Amino acid sequence: MAWCRMKFKPKKSRSLSVRKGKIDATTIFTVASQQIPTVSQEPVKSLGRLYDSSMKDTKRGLETAELATEGLLAINRCGLQGKLKVWCLQFMLIPKLLWLLLVYEICSTTVETIEAKINKFTRRWLGVPPGVTDVAMYCRKAKLRLPLKSILEEYKCGKARLLSMLEDSEDPIVKTVQPTIKTGRKWKVVEAVDEAKECLKIKEVIGQTQTDRKGLGSSTTKWWSKAEGKEKRDMVINEIRLIEDSRRVQKAVQQPQQGQWTNWDNALQKSLTWNEIWHMAPLRISFLIRSVYDLLPSNANLVRWGKKEDPTCPLCEGRQTTEHVLSSCKIALSQGRYTWRHNRVLQELAAIISTAKGETTLPNTNALIFTTEGGAKSWHGRPVRTTNQIKCLLDGCDDWDVSADLPEWDSHPSIIKETRLRPDIVIHSASTQQLIMVELTVPYENRMEEAHIYKREKYMNLTKELENAGYKAVVMPVEVGARGFVGSSVYDLLTKLSICGNKRTKPLKLLAEIAENSSRWIWSRRNERFLHKD
Repeated sequence: MAWCRMKFKPKKSRSLSVRKGKIDATTIFTVASQQIPTVSQEPVKSLGRLYDSSMKDTKRGLETAELATEGLLAINRCGLQGKLKVWCLQFMLIPKLLWLLLVYEICSTTVETIEAKINKFTRRWLGVPPGVTDVAMYCRKAKLRLPLKSILEEYKCGKARLLSMLEDSEDPIVKTVQPTIKTGRKWKVVEAVDEAKECLKIKEVIGQTQTDRKGLGSSTTKWWSKAEGKEKRDMVINEIRLIEDSRRVQKAVQQPQQGQWTNWDNALQKSLTWNEIWHMAPLRISFLIRSVYDLLPSNANLVRWGKKEDPTCPLCEGRQTTEHVLSSCKIALSQGRYTWRHNRVLQELAAIISTAKGETTLPNTNALIFTTEGGAKSWHGRPVRTTNQIKCLLDGCDDWDVSADLPEWDSHPSIIKETRLRPDIVIHSASTQQLIMVELTVPYENRMEEAHIYKREKYMNLTKELENAGYKAVVMPVEVGARGFVGSSVYDLLTKLSICGNKRTKPLKLLAEIAENSSRWIWSRRNERFLHKD
């Protein structure tokens, strides 16, 4: 190679000799009287993949599992808070492991073992019991959605993406070879990709269906036959994620205690972001997760866990469960604990509605004037409401007044005072004789629908009396869950008051936070019969 002014460096090269399918370590290659190291003597690493004399990835799986254990222990030894340790796990350790899981042929069983170790440390750092399942941590359809990603799901999506890229490669050699990707016996990437493609084809045959309470045509769907290249790969990956999430939901339905959220049809999903977790105290995160999945240390749970023998409530002698403490204890009700929480939420809701009333303006009914060229003829056009405008309950007048059943707020109108019922909030207009009555309930999330029906029927006779008196009355029962889950009725109320977008999102989060903080205080005093003023 001297003629081209290049030099061969044996130390940077590797040799491998194979005879009859077996590694021959006795054969040594030399260049310019210098030996070329064999792969057995000095393994070589390229793009993160290690090549040794075994030419197998059997040991790589064990090494990756050991690397995961060492990383978890290193994060656990640092002096950070638990939520910061979880962040280090999600954004530092897991991406490092995912590259190794992608370049090596590691079976899914090994990845499940790694995820079990990750789940163990994640529960410890979040301050939740060991019994919390992976559904609580990774399910996207859960009412409490955490910003955590499953390494097993990312492993499956990575293998599926790699297979799709090889199958759709434009290189004729790659298409001819059709390389195989080994993932073990329990889960095979080829079968998973084929299943995802079949599901996408079946969905196209069925057509667009309604799976939620959104209006028809509110969402767009990409069909498999019209997608190409990267779009098809993304659709396959998304379908695999949906299949994994469906498996978690099926698991949650079979859990009578931790799967109670599957029956919360009227509660909005609470999706936590990392920005929100930064501003949450560790005890608040722990209380929120444990309360949602009924894992708080109530006397009933302590008996179930073998830590106590008596499940009764020290206040009312009933069975002390999470539901009992937060919404069903007779002594707590008589002492005004639930009323105090209700009034705190009501005060904020009244302030939100009062702000919406202040921003309401009269609609512009003046029609446009059209004039011909030269001004010889002109005419008035009809005022047309655009389709993107939302019909507001406060349209038509500007003398709305808000009153609430609270000491610091104005009293209700005289026509309401004459009755024996006291709605929580009354929005009334004297000029148009309109009344909008808002009745708030802070129930346990399992009883949201029941509370809504009860309050609607309770004020039905009052509505008829007001209509007979010449008023136009509307009753809107709303619910905010005891554990901080806002009901869909609150969302509808704010929408009908023209509170949309970010102006609606912030109040919803604030109402949820107030209810959650109040319930956390009630929980902390669950064993105190007499409350003392701080």
